[in-house]
Amino acid sequence: MPKTSITVYLRAALAAVTALAGLALPGAATAGTRWTGAWSTSPQRESSPDFAFDGRTLRLLVHPTVGGSSLRLRLSNGFGDTAVTFGAVSVARAAAPGSAELIAGTSRRVRFGGRTAVTVAKGATVLSDPVGLGVARGQDLAVDLYVSGGGSATAITGHDAAQGTQFVAGGNRAGAGAAAFTGYVSSWFWLAGVDVRPAPVTRGSIVALGDSITDGAYTTWNGNDRWTDVLASRLGGRYGVLNQGIGGNQVLTDRTDCCGAGTSVAALERERADVREQTGVRYLILADGINDIGYHATAPALIAGLRTIAARAHHEGIHVIGATITPYGCEAGCFTAGQEAVRQEVNAWVRTTRAFDGVADFDAAIRDPQLPSQVLPAYQADHLHPNIAGQRAMAESIDLTLFR
Repeated sequence: MPKTSITVYLRAALAAVTALAGLALPGAATAGTRWTGAWSTSPQRESSPDFAFDGRTLRLLVHPTVGGSSLRLRLSNGFGDTAVTFGAVSVARAAAPGSAELIAGTSRRVRFGGRTAVTVAKGATVLSDPVGLGVARGQDLAVDLYVSGGGSATAITGHDAAQGTQFVAGGNRAGAGAAAFTGYVSSWFWLAGVDVRPAPVTRGSIVALGDSITDGAYTTWNGNDRWTDVLASRLGGRYGVLNQGIGGNQVLTDRTDCCGAGTSVAALERERADVREQTGVRYLILADGINDIGYHATAPALIAGLRTIAARAHHEGIHVIGATITPYGCEAGCFTAGQEAVRQEVNAWVRTTRAFDGVADFDAAIRDPQLPSQVLPAYQADHLHPNIAGQRAMAESIDLTLFR
């Protein structure tokens, strides 16, 4: 057998075995059976004495950006100290954003390789079997995880800023009514993604890789009005939009000094899992770098990091849209004149480089025309973060013809 044929055969065999085991294989999601990412978040290392979930059920609410006839879940234990076991997992349509109520008759048991329980090894990710539950774009889902072991370790995997209420119940209450869920948290835990089998009009997914601005800081609680949500609405189901923002994120350097109880792994390190291994990804919007400037990165170093991420994505056939870095000026200080000069140099490169396939000029969208080193006051939540109007202005500034 020719070498190429052997390689293809082995890849197909490994994919089949992996699917049966409920494991995620990089690249497998876009080969063969057609799936598209509908929702995702970036896992982080979470550490807090309040995170003791053994013997409890989490009800996690997520907002799919594209619909489909069936779905599957991705669970991550990428940052846990030990293996974690889920004794039961279920998914249902949520009655309303921010509510633990389920739409009657929609709860479905989730299986992994045919089993209702699954253990996720330390550092691993698992993919569920397909679930026969259709979901519409923007219809919130409630994912229930009954944690039967490993959920009270020193470090667990989650995403710190869910920007919405998540719920906790004692015991195995997967699929139970809302009355059981009397506890509250504000982070997602272990749930890293939801894929769907989409309608033919859907062409794949767009990943937004960024920091707290992308993550949705200061957006409406339970409101799903981040710039990525607005972009998804503008696209009308043609693409899923996957938010891979982390508060405090930098392109070049890991952070352990921010983000509530969570860490923020550098974009250069996390982009494989958070971009290239996302399901059905066709485009990347690279919206990172403002925190690097805040920690005194030079323009050449930051440009080199952004160029590297773009090159890696291009190698996998992903089109890359570069986003300009938004202002952070104020009378009290914020960026120094030197840091502003770095921002301007990086933005000039973003607007003119051939390393990107297009530009999302977020700087132009929200800066004050009279004081271009600052965000327009009408768009400020604070001097760094745009408010809801600013988030919308960013999303509406993106030329939709970039996404073919």
